[in-house]
Amino acid sequence: MDDIIKDHIFKKGVWIKEQQGSLTIGSLDKNDKSVMVISDKLSSKIFEFENDMIDALYGEDKVLFNSSVLDIEKLLENIEKQFKKHNLRISFSGTKDYIFKANYDQIYSIIERLVLSSIPDSTQAQDSPLIYINTTVLQDHLCIIYRDSDSISDPSKLKNEIQIIKTVLNGQVSFKATSESQSYYDIMIPSNPDVS
Repeated sequence: MDDIIKDHIFKKGVWIKEQQGSLTIGSLDKNDKSVMVISDKLSSKIFEFENDMIDALYGEDKVLFNSSVLDIEKLLENIEKQFKKHNLRISFSGTKDYIFKANYDQIYSIIERLVLSSIPDSTQAQDSPLIYINTTVLQDHLCIIYRDSDSISDPSKLKNEIQIIKTVLNGQVSFKATSESQSYYDIMIPSNPDVS
């Protein structure tokens, strides 16, 4: 199964339901009406997780999901997982009650492209530069200072991402070179109250 189908399934969501003695599954995509029977092997695993799912849905420790508020710490954890073979130094400072509204995929894609711009194709993980991503939320704005130890990232290769930050996200981005070997991006993205 290719990544596009996997991505589609997780982005759209699935339902699982017991029907006529069989566990069935279907997509929440309105264009996909197919219903499939889940194999006995997978069914047994799902039944094992049923109590945990009930607890997540109805238990004392349940956490309500707010789709408009971006969990920046979770986003950064996912970036770190994706690039675990590289030398990332990620920090986030913000109060527990910060509220920053944005589209997860847009912010993730921008940070992902920044990291990719610092990793040359020929570089092995042990040879990759140190990559610093310092983030904070100040007055409903996400502030990112991004740099790599070898100043590999070049804004000319990130024109699309810079354009998205400025026009789609109404943010600001600047590239500052303090010396021939030291440069960094200073990015500010305002919270978007229209995200839902």
